[in-house]
Amino acid sequence: MNQAVQVLDGCIYIDAKESLKLDVIDTGQMLACYICGLSKEGLTTLYKTKQFEIEEIIELKLEQHKLNSDGEIWLTAEEVSAY
Repeated sequence: MNQAVQVLDGCIYIDAKESLKLDVIDTGQMLACYICGLSKEGLTTLYKTKQFEIEEIIELKLEQHKLNSDGEIWLTAEEVSAY
């Protein structure tokens, strides 16, 4: 695991974005990762069952500099399920 990247435990559902939000620290900078594509309950279950896979995907996205213009990482439930 890349020690420069830390995915903080836990998540929160953001109604306005209809997404689950995870906090990520990348070389000292706080970033947000959002997962969308399911209901609140579906996303929460996905997080609980795929937490470590989600962390791996986040690390890959950071290595590939796959952030949007707001400095956020966005994943779909489908992308996480397929990983």
